Amino acid sequence: MLPRLVALVLLVSLILFAISFHFVAKQAEQLQQQSLEGLEQDLTFIVYDTTRQLADLAANDIIINSLVDLEQRNAYLPMFFRSLNLTQAKKVEFALFDFAGNQVIDKNWDVTLPASLDAKWRQQTLGSSNSYFSVSQYGVLISVPVLLSGVAEGALVMYVDSLQALLSPYPRLTNQVVTDANDVVLFSSQPSLIAPDTSFAEFNTRGYSLMSTSWRNLSLYSVKPTITAYREVAWISIVLVLMIVGLILITLHMLRVTGTLAENTLSALYSDIKGKLSGSEPSHSTSARIEAQELANIREAFDKLIWDLSEVSLSNEQFSNVLESMGDMLLVVDQNHHIILSNKRFDDFCAEQYDEKPAIVKFITRNFISKNRAELTHFSKETGTEKYICWTKTSLVDVNGNLRGTIFVGSDETEQRSLESHVQVLNHAMDEATVSIIISDIKRVGQPVMYVNSAFENLTGYSKNEIIGHNCRAMQGEDTDKHAIEKVRRAIANREPIEITLLNYKKNGEAFYNLLNLTPVKINGEVTHYIGFQQDVTQQRQTELYLQEAREKAEDSARLKSSFLASMSHEIRTPIHGISGVLQLLEVSELNSDQKHYLSLAKFSIQGLLHIVNDILDFSKIEAGQLQIEDAPFDIITSLENLQSQYAIMCQEKGLALHFHFNLQGCHTVKGDEVRFRQILSNLLGNAVKFTESGSIDVSFSVDRLADGKLQLSCSVSDTGIGIAPEKQDTIFDVFTQEDLSTTRKFGGTGLGLSISKQLCELMGGSIQLESEKGKGSSFTFNILLEEIDEALPILDTRAKEKTKKKGKKSKVLIVEDNEINQVIVKQQLTNHITLSAKSGIEALEALNKTKATFDIVLMDCQMPEMDGFEATKRIRNGEAGERYTSVPIVALTANAMKGDKERCEQAGMDDYLSKPFDAQDLVDKVEYWTSVRTSHNKD
Repeated sequence: MLPRLVALVLLVSLILFAISFHFVAKQAEQLQQQSLEGLEQDLTFIVYDTTRQLADLAANDIIINSLVDLEQRNAYLPMFFRSLNLTQAKKVEFALFDFAGNQVIDKNWDVTLPASLDAKWRQQTLGSSNSYFSVSQYGVLISVPVLLSGVAEGALVMYVDSLQALLSPYPRLTNQVVTDANDVVLFSSQPSLIAPDTSFAEFNTRGYSLMSTSWRNLSLYSVKPTITAYREVAWISIVLVLMIVGLILITLHMLRVTGTLAENTLSALYSDIKGKLSGSEPSHSTSARIEAQELANIREAFDKLIWDLSEVSLSNEQFSNVLESMGDMLLVVDQNHHIILSNKRFDDFCAEQYDEKPAIVKFITRNFISKNRAELTHFSKETGTEKYICWTKTSLVDVNGNLRGTIFVGSDETEQRSLESHVQVLNHAMDEATVSIIISDIKRVGQPVMYVNSAFENLTGYSKNEIIGHNCRAMQGEDTDKHAIEKVRRAIANREPIEITLLNYKKNGEAFYNLLNLTPVKINGEVTHYIGFQQDVTQQRQTELYLQEAREKAEDSARLKSSFLASMSHEIRTPIHGISGVLQLLEVSELNSDQKHYLSLAKFSIQGLLHIVNDILDFSKIEAGQLQIEDAPFDIITSLENLQSQYAIMCQEKGLALHFHFNLQGCHTVKGDEVRFRQILSNLLGNAVKFTESGSIDVSFSVDRLADGKLQLSCSVSDTGIGIAPEKQDTIFDVFTQEDLSTTRKFGGTGLGLSISKQLCELMGGSIQLESEKGKGSSFTFNILLEEIDEALPILDTRAKEKTKKKGKKSKVLIVEDNEINQVIVKQQLTNHITLSAKSGIEALEALNKTKATFDIVLMDCQMPEMDGFEATKRIRNGEAGERYTSVPIVALTANAMKGDKERCEQAGMDDYLSKPFDAQDLVDKVEYWTSVRTSHNKD
């Protein structure tokens, strides 16, 4: 029986050992899996919880306002940033950037990020208004946008130089490793085994059990020595062997006891039988029963001991966990002030101090001789700042009521003290602010006011007690804009900011315009309050109304002035054209010498009158912003030579020497406004000739090439004339200004030439200056900007059209003109052609429809009764005069010369434009050119 019993015990032992080994391996695998899951949860918690906290900070009004309040943010942002502590890492760096990526403020920020990582977070957060995080060998970076109206106006960035610093404080079930895509170790729970910033591929995995998973772009590993599992199996094996030996011993003992019991039973049975046979009483033994009961009692006591030990072990573990998880510091000392117990928080605190732990304990106990609560100041060697710890003293008494020692609990009040100080500063700053500030609680019924500062009392006359707890509707009145009030209510209902001006009333009934800026305040993502800033803008509002009224009057005046000048220009140019036309007709007739002299005097007077009208119109155009500077190529040498030839004759008649000096650096073809350039130079040359009785006039030109590729043309006109007094030189370019009235009487002029020249120079990107000495002459210097163009490009010439005209051919011309004198003049100037006249647009349409002969060209006046030239032209182009005239050349003959007149003619469908008074030859050239163009088109 014994060998079979031994075999059975061995078989059961092997089965138990196999089952135990399986469960040990399974438990090791589960432990590694739990370790990986814990590591993944830690990473997720660090990234997303920190991102959420950063997002909450970015939504804080202090951060948002700092991106707007550029002047005051340095007063509170540094204190706010110093109070930030989002992770358990010892070195965390924060920075706030504005929308352009410029750093506004930081906390411990001395980071030099790689260009790719720096560009990535800026693109995601500042460019796309999204949160961004990166875990790499360069550290852990998390950025969130600071949103204003849904758009990133800045970014809040947190940086930790390594993942090792973030994950080190967390407890680990196994050795954990985190690597990046290049297999570089970013975190190792046992740096002595696997060092951070090394290649994990170089780690010899022989003798270790590995389990891995991926998280984002990282690889997570659980590394556990295989020997650990074997050690646990070995211990189990020893336990099993002991259990087997014990089982064998117990079995042998049971066999022995069973044998003894059986023997005793048989002996008792034999004795009983023998006694009965002999007639004596049998003796009963209870030793077996008593021995069995003792074994049962021993087993029961043993089980109870095991249970009690288990309970004590569990209680001690729970108690230790409670102590270590306490947010406060715990210190327990005996009656001799020796440490009995302390938690990790107190140990870490002692590590930050300069003194050793016994000295710190002595310092604490010395301050608690006669009190149970005190706030002590400690100096931290890590941060270099003082820490304020509130200590509480409690006696340690055993179960018998004996005093065993003292318990000290310390709470760190440093941050609370700093926060309270910060709040006091903010409250004081708000109360002393010169701007009225009001805060209302929109979560309560009626949205009552909960705070106003002193500036509000000064502005409205209401005291704090009169307004706090009530609504601001008392400041509204009958004249308060209801639509504006509705806008405010709608903005509050939608939890949106608003800035609006309301008519409010002070406590004494005085009305004032209130510039109200309401901003929502969020707590935990929910708008709970509104803060309002109020300003009295009554005077500003009245000024705006006054300026608006003045601007409207000025615009009306400018429109009337422009309309008056346009009307007067038309009315003056029409008779001037009549006089000029008659004089041109007289010029081609037979005249004696006296008549020719008189005719030249009349033409000179007409030219002077036209020059005055043109000066007034040019000045009006400049003043109204209607003068446009053309940008066309021209030959500067040709233009200057023409001016030289023109004024050489005038100088020769007065006996003056005229000298032109050129330094153009080979620039001939330029791009600019030739007409206005000639006008400026003509004004200066005309004044030089007019005010110089003897001597000479020197004109010099030079060209400088600027850095932007443009040309600066400088011109100086110097004379030996009467000069200008120093006290008059500052006003010589003003409107209607000459040196004195005698000059006006002697030489004539409007006083507009120099003013127009100055403004033309400025319109062309230049300026004009004067140097003069009374009685010795003057020197005017001006410069304008031009562009150099390729000499090979053709220059558009206003007379280029004449080259294609065909002379000698009589054309049929329809003259549409309501002024009879102008009709006669045009007919006489076109004696070589066949002409027919009409007095209005209606007569012109009738003539085109009823006349059998086809007209080659129409000369159209713009201002006519019944139907003007613009309407008549549109109807002709629309076919109301027949299909044969839809493309007939139409040339405008108009006395209008304001901005837009030429464009209006083109929009109406006219082909060309001739402003009155015009030269007879210009009219002939226009007619012959357009009739030749029409003839060539018909041939095609």
